[in-house]
Amino acid sequence: MKVLFVTSTFPRSEDDDQVPWLLELTLVLRERGLDVEVLAPTYEGLSSHRVFGVPVHRYRYWRKTGEVVTHEAGAMNKMERGSGLFLPALSLVGAGTIAAARLARRRKFDVIHSHWPLPMGLPAQAADWYSRGAPGLVATFHGAEVALAKRKSHYRPVLKWLTGNLDAAISNSRSTAATVEELTGVRPEVIPFGPPRGSVDFGRGPEDGASGDDGLPVVLAVGRMIERKGFPVLVRAAKRLRGRARVVIVGGGEYESVVRREVERAGVGDVVTLAGRLSNAELAAAYAGCAVFCLPAVLDSRGETEGLGVVLIEAMSHGKPVVASDIGGIPDAVEAGETGLLVKPNDPDALADALLSVVRDDTLARRLGEAGRRRARDLFSWESVAERHLALYRRAISRASAPAR
Repeated sequence: MKVLFVTSTFPRSEDDDQVPWLLELTLVLRERGLDVEVLAPTYEGLSSHRVFGVPVHRYRYWRKTGEVVTHEAGAMNKMERGSGLFLPALSLVGAGTIAAARLARRRKFDVIHSHWPLPMGLPAQAADWYSRGAPGLVATFHGAEVALAKRKSHYRPVLKWLTGNLDAAISNSRSTAATVEELTGVRPEVIPFGPPRGSVDFGRGPEDGASGDDGLPVVLAVGRMIERKGFPVLVRAAKRLRGRARVVIVGGGEYESVVRREVERAGVGDVVTLAGRLSNAELAAAYAGCAVFCLPAVLDSRGETEGLGVVLIEAMSHGKPVVASDIGGIPDAVEAGETGLLVKPNDPDALADALLSVVRDDTLARRLGEAGRRRARDLFSWESVAERHLALYRRAISRASAPAR
């Protein structure tokens, strides 16, 4: 089976940490015998190349200095913010449509699979139109595109048209699937992504969290510094953790200055450490050394929140109890009261109460951590993800080749 991923972003090298789950999906499908290629826009003039042997077809769409639409933040978000990238973003879609059509003419694909139908649905559709044969057309919704369509009504007919041509649809959570169905009438199959396979070992037992330098248990939070992660809520909750736990926030990004100002405003510099970006080995050590993992997600000013929260699955894979907001796709990852505790979003006191209940009770922490590890292994392993994609691809190919299409 030959599959073309049409995506707005893909790792630039084997060390690039952009969308690691998409690289994992590519590799695990190749391990099962699929021939996977990727079509993605260039980044600052980057030429076509290979990542772990995967052909990545890069296409140019603007001047080199303007080819920065797709990294660090989503293309649609950048375009919406009016950051001088509106025309490059439109060109990204137009050039992608031409590149996809040309690639599909040269190669015969069994499946055309787009990620983020806004903005990549039209290039994927072009690849389907110009393909030799009748490939199955598949799209995965990750949440940002449907949140945008909810905010901006003029995107809805575009999204509905693109979705109406699909042979199969995927979403990363039940929350995202419900929004897709609301906007388009199509109900995607929910197939979440797991953590990077090299970051966990399901054969090992749960890891005991080490204390920090001051002997206090560590509350760990990991993620790109953006509004919807809700890190300022955790910073405000840290006041009540003083003397009971330390907070370590790992990651960098556009919202880092906001989080730093909140640390200063709340006067919790002695409690909260902003660790910045860490290497994979350093991050694995951080997971192993924490007592509890926290994702205090919120609904951001654009109406977006966590589509799933892969970092939660990664923490559970390490056997760690988790405390997170009851919002978006997070309940798909965390079974409330069984693998972790869920609290009302944007409520520092409720968040502090939940964190303290875990760090104070070793029995509760171990029970939640062990149950979380089993859930991560059974539902979010890449073996399970790959098998579900394979089954869906087969159905899509069958539907695409049916006479009634």
